[in-house]
Amino acid sequence: MATQEPGTAVPAAQQARSSESMALVSLNDEEARTVEAIAERLIPGDDHNPGATDAGVVYYIDQAIGGFSTDLQIVYRRGLRELDALCWRESGGPFTDLSREAQDDVVRRHLGPEVQESAEGLQFSPTDQPGAAILQRFFAVVREHTVEGFFCDPVYGGNRGAVGWRLVGFPGAHWGYTAKEMAAGFDGRMVPIKTLSDLRRELKDLPPNDVFTRNDPNTER
Repeated sequence: MATQEPGTAVPAAQQARSSESMALVSLNDEEARTVEAIAERLIPGDDHNPGATDAGVVYYIDQAIGGFSTDLQIVYRRGLRELDALCWRESGGPFTDLSREAQDDVVRRHLGPEVQESAEGLQFSPTDQPGAAILQRFFAVVREHTVEGFFCDPVYGGNRGAVGWRLVGFPGAHWGYTAKEMAAGFDGRMVPIKTLSDLRRELKDLPPNDVFTRNDPNTER
C-alpha cells in the first residue's frame, strides 16, 4: 500500500469503495440503512475526507452484534423500533428519509451537543417522551460502535481501505518500529500502512508448534 505524502488529501472515493456490498449477518437491509445513516451523521464525510459510510462502519457493527457484542442486539432491535416510531410520529417518515439537518437534530436530542464529555446537556429528560430512555442508550451504543468501526483493523469489517488510519496518520499493524519512528515528532504518515491481513501475508510459514505449547511444564523451552 502506497505511503501518503504528508498534507496530501486522498479523496474518500479513492480510499474506499463504499458501494461494494458485504453480506449482512445480523441486521436486515432496512436496519442497516438506518444504522449507516446514523453513523454517517456521527462521522460525516465529504469530497476530501472519508466518513462512516466510506469506512464501511455498518458492516463492523453488523459483525460485532453477531459476534462479540451479541448482548447488544436487543439494544439495536428496540432502539431501531423506537427511532422509527419517533420519526414517523414527528416527521411522517423513517429516519433515512429525513434531511441531514433533521437527522442531526434527532441525534443531538439523544446524545447532546457535539462538544461535551458527558451526557449532560441533553435537550430532554428520558421521561419526557415515549422510548426516550431506550433511544438514549441506543444512540450511545451506536456512537461507540461507529468510532470502533472507523478505526478498527479492516479485518473486522470497518475502516475500509484503512481510511480511518489515513485520516489520523496511524500506520496500522507492524511487527515493530525503529527508534526514529518512535521518536517524538515523527510523522507516522511516512510509514506505509499495514493491516493484520498484510502481516499474515508476510508470514511464509506458521510458527513452530512449540510456540503454542510453552505453557506445558513438560515441554522444553
